[in-house]
Amino acid sequence: MLKFQVHSPGKVILHGEHAVVYQRPALAAVVGLGTTLKFRQQAGSQVASFQLEALNCTLEIQLAEFNAFLADFRSKNPADSNAKLLEAVRAEVAQQLERSVGSNPKQHTQRAFVSIYYLLAGAVLSSPTDPQMTLQTGFQVQVDSGLNVGAGLGSSASFGAALATTFLILAGHFDRESYLQDENQALISTWAFESERVNHGNPSGLDNTVCTYGGMLRYVKGQGFQSLKIQKPLSILLVDSRVSRSTADIVAKVRHLAEGFPQLIEAIWQACEELVTAAVPLYESFGNAQDDSAKFEKLERLFQINNDLLKAIGVSHPKLEQIFTIAFKRGFFSKLTGAGAGGYVIVLLPENYEQNEVYWKLKEELESAGFGVHVTTAGGVGLRVSSLDD
Repeated sequence: MLKFQVHSPGKVILHGEHAVVYQRPALAAVVGLGTTLKFRQQAGSQVASFQLEALNCTLEIQLAEFNAFLADFRSKNPADSNAKLLEAVRAEVAQQLERSVGSNPKQHTQRAFVSIYYLLAGAVLSSPTDPQMTLQTGFQVQVDSGLNVGAGLGSSASFGAALATTFLILAGHFDRESYLQDENQALISTWAFESERVNHGNPSGLDNTVCTYGGMLRYVKGQGFQSLKIQKPLSILLVDSRVSRSTADIVAKVRHLAEGFPQLIEAIWQACEELVTAAVPLYESFGNAQDDSAKFEKLERLFQINNDLLKAIGVSHPKLEQIFTIAFKRGFFSKLTGAGAGGYVIVLLPENYEQNEVYWKLKEELESAGFGVHVTTAGGVGLRVSSLDD
């Protein structure tokens, strides 16, 4: 019986958030936190079970119903498209959820179920080994995540990339040993993007790309990405403001500001682009020991400038300002990441920070103030598949 596990990292935007919506470059990196998915086929079972720890729920797909859905879709859509499939899946999931949990399922639960059903159906329908493939053996999937939902760390893309990898292996697109081949990584990222469409409607493509490939990426919407050749991951402190917010609402607020002051906001986007241009060589050369101290100081200044630009477009929050103040008082530089108005702050950590007494005081003060604190890295490895030992 097939069994394995997938680890898919989350992400942070280092520079260029909001500007990326207006075709300006952004720099993003994977973080050490992420999604872990464990897959186990179960002999004799006719049920696909999904235990989602982050949403505190378990979803089930009866294989007989799933195979009937595939047969019906094939009969009506000989030249199937993702758009038609997503529409059909939404209708099918709505019916199943109404039967199982009533007429008002939680939004996150409904979106998760649509993503699962859509990616599973898409992988099976496009199976390279059997165009008429059906599922004959049940399986269990356990998904656990160190990423808070809706906090700007790419939780939905991380979830989608883990699901896509699992279902593509199950449907015979590739095996556990060949998932890192270029064409297979591209396929994973493509289906993770489809999962992002379920959650965000019109995503940029940044999150699914960086979660799949890892490292640090320079990204321009509609133009793809370039991987940075970094020497080593960057140590960071992720601070959770514990303030939830709607990314769509904040983006709309910034757009309204840009419509009212087009030349002024355009100047800010131009500054953000120049900042990314200045940051790329610093990230690529940091860690080779030569002038690292000077490079780190420049990165600190870029963090401060970037944060001030984001404040200028009105996406800060009193809780974020409190984090900035605590960090600056201790001699650390920080910036918000993602949409802002809540979510996370990144604090840059110097080399050997653990030996620095001031770091421990910073961590203690942030925790005492009620913030969530996670020590991690930016720029590590991307999605990985490994064996699963029971």
